[in-house]
Amino acid sequence: MDLKLTLAISTGKIISFLNKLSGSGATAAPGLYALKIDPDLVKKLSSNNNLKSIVVSGTNGKTTTSRLIFEIIKSKQKIIHNRAGSNLLRGVASTLINNSSILGKVNADIAIWEADEAALLPISKDIKIDTLVLLNLFRDQLDRYGEIDTTRKKWIEVVTNLPKTSMLILNSDDPSTNYLAKFTKAKKIFFGVEADKINLPQIENVADVKYCINCSAKLIYQTLYSAHLGKYSCPNCDFGRTTPKIKATNLTFNHNFSTAATITFNDHQLTTDYNLPGLYNVYNVLAATSVATTYKVEDDQIKKAVNSFSAVFGRFQKATLNGCQITTFLIKNPAGANEVIRTIAIRPNLNILAILNDNIADGRDVSWIWDTNWEAFKGAQINVSGTRAHDLALRLKYAGIETKNVDVDIKSALATSTNSKSLIILPTYTAMLELQNYQGGGESKWHKQ
Repeated sequence: MDLKLTLAISTGKIISFLNKLSGSGATAAPGLYALKIDPDLVKKLSSNNNLKSIVVSGTNGKTTTSRLIFEIIKSKQKIIHNRAGSNLLRGVASTLINNSSILGKVNADIAIWEADEAALLPISKDIKIDTLVLLNLFRDQLDRYGEIDTTRKKWIEVVTNLPKTSMLILNSDDPSTNYLAKFTKAKKIFFGVEADKINLPQIENVADVKYCINCSAKLIYQTLYSAHLGKYSCPNCDFGRTTPKIKATNLTFNHNFSTAATITFNDHQLTTDYNLPGLYNVYNVLAATSVATTYKVEDDQIKKAVNSFSAVFGRFQKATLNGCQITTFLIKNPAGANEVIRTIAIRPNLNILAILNDNIADGRDVSWIWDTNWEAFKGAQINVSGTRAHDLALRLKYAGIETKNVDVDIKSALATSTNSKSLIILPTYTAMLELQNYQGGGESKWHKQ
């Protein structure tokens, strides 16, 4: 018996019980304290139980993609998943603790791990990765991550250490993820979009990769989908987009925020119509489908899971409050925010509440709002809130948009903004959590649709 491991698991389970009793949302706390007792807890539980691990990382789309994978393969396997979204090593530890016996027996075949970009390297050292999905790499929280080159170097170390038996799933439309293929011995699958035109309005793209990562020549884009995603090649060396094995064609983005697409893989074609908006979610669906093909999931099961999938709170959530129809989209960096704005801009008569917080989980640096294409909202009615509401109001003024109401108090701003038939909320991460916890009294409650 490993007494240190047993003590760590017991401590974690007690903390987890107390959290549930108190209603605390501190999902990472059990793992945080358990790792202080046994720093090798994750490594021991993962290896002792011979868990096959599917790891999903990237700047945008981790939560949606990992949940899509779960929905697609859950009928075939016993799965554990850090579903609450705590994606650091402590979150992985908490999930293992909550799904293990005191002696460390985990009743599962597969673990699906959503991994923070910066935490991917330490997590990879404690678990054996069977399948690694790398979605994209964008500038995000510069005060925490630095420029994308820093994260890419860490990812190179991760993929270099993957064994030949592992599967590496890469977005070929992103030069940063496509570039990683040259450093690995693992088997590889590439996914991407094949479209000459997309029925979404064009917006100003903020590209984090303009030059060849291999030789520094300026990349040539045959097609540019979003930010630096598209069909590209280097005029000076052999670096360029890899033709994707899993691809999306016939894309149609509807005014009700649903999407139709044809997904092609292994000479199979699936016609999908799912309730997720925007081009960014097409990539999430492609990534999840790529994983499904490695687990030999039947076409009908993939299609059923994708078409019936509901996004997690905030990523794309519909609700009612005081009779107002509310749709919430998380925004947290220029690339993601621009795609959300692009998706929303196709709708008429927009009423928007944009909430900008600068708490630690959001990133203290809010300079990204100046690289976000708010100009696409000219003519819309916009209220702003959050700890940096006045910064956002100033940015909107430079975009030629006069804000109707500026209120740092989110609850008060929400009450003001719901005096209409419909509302779109664009919150940063901690603002999204505050909205989620908001209850009010009587009829003033969130009602999920």
